[in-house]
Amino acid sequence: MAPRALVSRIDRLVICASPKASCRSVADFAWEVEQSRTRPVDRQRLIVFRNPLRRLVSAYLNKYVEHSRYREASLRLCPDARLETFADFVDELDRHGFRCVDKVHFHPQRRRYRWWRFDRVFDADDLEPLREHVNGLCGTQVAMPFRVRGNRPAAARAEAEPPAADPALLAREDLRALIESGHCPPYACFYNPELEARARRIYRADYRFLDHSLRRGCLGPELHSRLSAL
Repeated sequence: MAPRALVSRIDRLVICASPKASCRSVADFAWEVEQSRTRPVDRQRLIVFRNPLRRLVSAYLNKYVEHSRYREASLRLCPDARLETFADFVDELDRHGFRCVDKVHFHPQRRRYRWWRFDRVFDADDLEPLREHVNGLCGTQVAMPFRVRGNRPAAARAEAEPPAADPALLAREDLRALIESGHCPPYACFYNPELEARARRIYRADYRFLDHSLRRGCLGPELHSRLSAL
């Protein structure tokens, strides 16, 4: 199996990702491309970026709903932290930053690469453009390993109907039951205007990065909108 990595190198090509932003799929893909590359590539630095609002919900559901050890570790650090619902979790992040939550999966994506400049930005929820770009540079025909359900092509991904109850206020056990039954609400349903405003404040560094990348021509208006809006 290819190694897990956040920074993958193929000759002079560097591909960066972040936790909960398809990092394993990207690393596995890059490893396979490097093994079968037929020609040298130009020097480029690419980043795979995920919509911060979607990433926050995804990380919360995976690390604090589906699993218990992250929540238990947080409560050992901060016994008074309220982490039972998504709204509680956003409130904790907004009020106290990352003092007690799992920092690896919730820090802004820009934090790890704050001093880096990138030539292209790709969407972690649609890796086909990255696959085509890298295969074109390297003279390869490597398939993207869609290891994460959300990274399947959009045409093959059906979203559940909006829930009757507000998912942001559902307790962990109720959300876990929905996930296990395959009926987890679409990520956009977790936000009301207040929660969205607070999440955007938490990840303002990521939004500044996207705006700056748009001005530099590293991504187009359509991709900027997809990575910035719900």
